[in-house]
Amino acid sequence: MVDDPDLIAEVSHGEIAVLRLVGSADSAATVALGELLDQIHDELISRKTREVVVDVVALDRMAAACLRQLLTWFGRQHNTADDQRYRIRIRILPTMAWQQSLHALSCFDTNTISIEEIET
Repeated sequence: MVDDPDLIAEVSHGEIAVLRLVGSADSAATVALGELLDQIHDELISRKTREVVVDVVALDRMAAACLRQLLTWFGRQHNTADDQRYRIRIRILPTMAWQQSLHALSCFDTNTISIEEIET
C-alpha cells in the first residue's frame, strides 16, 4: 500500500497480476512506491505469476524519483532466476505526453518488459 494522498495503488492477483496507479506519483511517494514494488516482486515469485500489468493510464504524472523505483524493480526482476522471472507489461495512454517516455523503459529488457498503448 502507498500511503500518499495523491497516489492510489491497487494490486490484484490472478493468472495475470495488475498494479494500477492512479493520481500523481510525486517525490513524496518515492519510498512507499519502492517498498510496494519490492512486495509485489516477492508476491509474484511466491505465487509463480508469469505476468504483471502496470496500468498507469490514470496516472497524471510520475516524478523522476518514482521512475527510478521502477528501474530498480526492473533490475531486481532481471536478476531473478530465469524460472522465476515474469513479464512486465506497462499499459499507457498515448495521449498523455509524459507516458510516451515510458517506451524507453522497455529497452531495459526487451524480452520481459513491454508497453501496451490503449485508446479511450
